[in-house]
Amino acid sequence: MECADDNGLWSDCIPTDILISISSRLIAGDYFVFRAVCKSWRSIPSPIHDSHALSHSNNTPCMMTLYQEIGIVEFFHPLYNAITHKTDIVPKLRGARIRSAKGNWSLMSQGKRGMLFFNHKSNDIIELPDLLEGKQNSFHAWTFSCPPDSSSSDCFVVGFENFGSPPPVYIIKVGDSRWTYHAFVNEDGDGNKLGIIDLSGCNNPVFLKNDIVYVLEEKGNLGILSIKENSAEETPTWEFYGKSLPRRKLRSVRKVYTAKDVDNGGILAVFLTHNEGKVEVWRYKYDINKRILEREQITSLDNKTLFVSFGASYLKPCVAQGLENTIYFPMFHDKNGVFYCLASRKHYSFDYSAVKGAFSSPNCHKLDQPRYCIWIEPDVSQLPSLDF
Repeated sequence: MECADDNGLWSDCIPTDILISISSRLIAGDYFVFRAVCKSWRSIPSPIHDSHALSHSNNTPCMMTLYQEIGIVEFFHPLYNAITHKTDIVPKLRGARIRSAKGNWSLMSQGKRGMLFFNHKSNDIIELPDLLEGKQNSFHAWTFSCPPDSSSSDCFVVGFENFGSPPPVYIIKVGDSRWTYHAFVNEDGDGNKLGIIDLSGCNNPVFLKNDIVYVLEEKGNLGILSIKENSAEETPTWEFYGKSLPRRKLRSVRKVYTAKDVDNGGILAVFLTHNEGKVEVWRYKYDINKRILEREQITSLDNKTLFVSFGASYLKPCVAQGLENTIYFPMFHDKNGVFYCLASRKHYSFDYSAVKGAFSSPNCHKLDQPRYCIWIEPDVSQLPSLDF
């Protein structure tokens, strides 16, 4: 191919429509390389609108962020390292706080006693009864078993108190007229005496089944809450398993994220440390036959990608080369999404506008984390182009 201007770069000679066609088939690292070729290629519109490109995204979560101060809900897609769209916060969500997410639904708290579900696809809202007087919304961790409009299973919503022997829980089954607050005697399901159980670091309880919830206790032990008789009113049972992690390790932990590990019948726990931003991943699985906890540190996600946030985390098949065995955190570097590679033990971002290269660091210092954000599973057919 010859350029009209003999002094021009070869990359400037390719017609724009061909470049758009090429870029629309690239995601993540491949798209980053494409954008890094030259200034004119970086000016090519994002491929978000392309149906071929969107087909890669069917199983990829998006980051939903509520900016209460400006009244905006923002959606960020990690494969394109871009905000796909923004919308105004509906009046009912003013002052609301995201607690958990599953499918198209997010569980939110409103004020001291209000609880509701918000559908980020349709903007539908399902209001739950107010929490009981005298037991206001001081609960740190919340979860729900399935979408509230599910026709195949009852949806249970559970909130966990920070401390207790064992900790009290709030439970409601969607459709019930009131919440049930369950306090417990100082023993587990087998009658064993318990000390104070600390769930203050538990940010994402995981429903392993529709009636069983896994929570990670502050010292690294596994708590299992079992809902009885498909009822919120029946008193659930607590069981705790495992030995506490070494005190030195516990002191170094900054944040812990948990995610359901479907293939292995347990959960993954991601430990992020204070000082160096070191990341460790542990697999927790309870052997129901032996009644013991199997806990091991792992260095591979079996070529999957993990998306973690407070309230919702997902382990997904890798959909882009270079993102296998990586963890996407709810963090940003200069508005670029950040992920951690287990192989290299470094944090990275795909900065498509960068000339000298994207972010790379062994620690996560000076990274931004929005206050009200959560990974959600989007309906890809609803993602618009970048037209704002």
